[in-house]
Amino acid sequence: MMMMKTKKVKLYGEKLRKLNTAIHERDNNCCIICGKYVGPNEKFHHEPCGAMKSDEISKGVTLCYDCHAERHFGKNSNAVRAQIKEYLQSIYS
Repeated sequence: MMMMKTKKVKLYGEKLRKLNTAIHERDNNCCIICGKYVGPNEKFHHEPCGAMKSDEISKGVTLCYDCHAERHFGKNSNAVRAQIKEYLQSIYS
């Protein structure tokens, strides 16, 4: 079976700021995990993160600092990842 390669989007400057604003507005400036307010200057979280991250509205969410840290380093990382995936799928699928 041949895997299709997806093109990653990499935005800079004003385009990246506009994407960040759009994601925050979509999420009502609140962490999608715990509901805590997140200021509009806080950078959104990519999901998936790492080498597969892409600057697209359907691949970004608003996370507070604590939930962002939990997603990357916490014992509940898999649960947070699953919540993010479910949230994005509920909007974009």
